[in-house]
Amino acid sequence: MPVLRLDPVRRRWVITGKRPAMPDALDSGELCPFCPGNEGFTPASICEHRDANGNWEVRVFHDRAPLFRVEGGLNREGEGIYDRMNALGAHEIVVETTQHGKTLAELAPGRIARVFEICRDRIIDLKQDPRFRYVSVFKDQGRLRPAAEEHGHSHVLATPVIPTLVERELRWSLLHYQRKERCIYCDIIHQESQSGKRIVDENADFICICPYASRFPYEIWVLPVQHNSSFERDMNTDARLLSLAKFLKLALLRVEKISDKLRMVLHTEPNLGAYGPGEDRWKTVRDDFHWHFEIYPEIDADTGHFDAESFYYNPIPAEDAALALRAIEVAEENNQPEI
Repeated sequence: MPVLRLDPVRRRWVITGKRPAMPDALDSGELCPFCPGNEGFTPASICEHRDANGNWEVRVFHDRAPLFRVEGGLNREGEGIYDRMNALGAHEIVVETTQHGKTLAELAPGRIARVFEICRDRIIDLKQDPRFRYVSVFKDQGRLRPAAEEHGHSHVLATPVIPTLVERELRWSLLHYQRKERCIYCDIIHQESQSGKRIVDENADFICICPYASRFPYEIWVLPVQHNSSFERDMNTDARLLSLAKFLKLALLRVEKISDKLRMVLHTEPNLGAYGPGEDRWKTVRDDFHWHFEIYPEIDADTGHFDAESFYYNPIPAEDAALALRAIEVAEENNQPEI
């Protein structure tokens, strides 16, 4: 199985090693394994959301060649000055729709809400395992092949370590809270609401902004207006799920007018059950952190890392990006019938 190796200089974990297919994985050949009728080419469902006729609408199963595997132990060990451990965890695929080629933004809000419900339930379930310190959800849309040839899906990863970027966010959020006893994201929401320059959309429940120091052109964040550190706790009612689905659909439709290639990542609080009762590492996380989605469209532009990752270079300031995204009319598309 793949292993995790710690870079001792940058203090980040790297997954290395081959990803052999699981015993229950079959080769689908030319068939799309995510389409209805081809379920035999994927592992068995972990859970599904079904319609009134008993047909699945959203389904989840483990990846056929997972980055992280549930079996075995961490086996932490040293190798001289280096540290390594098994890539223990879980790697699941969420098939978002039965319709091949449909993006998440093209689905009706009710269907998007069901996707979020499944993701919420998988996070809650995986966090019952104290071996997993973080559960992440992300999707890559059209970045590896044309979007029209894709079948919409997301990944759920349960990992024995917190991803480096998220851990950095958590630590700086904690420092801000220690200094000011306020959530840094709440402060950002307040300032952006006051200025309005970088707001793409907002309502009583959510806000969409182009972050002040955007790393990528047309990068957006979607955050709940009311403070909550946990996506899975916040999304605890059908009404809340549907509200997020309607709001995020608008954001994605705007981004897709810029590019149909994007990455969307959910940042939520760590698995607090993975830490002993005596540990106070994240004791204020429910006060100092704020869950959110980050969305990065991929465009052909003079952008990327400058000087071997020393800096990001983004030629489009956040204010200009927000202005362009606000100008995109998408309201009529959001009112499409349930399909």
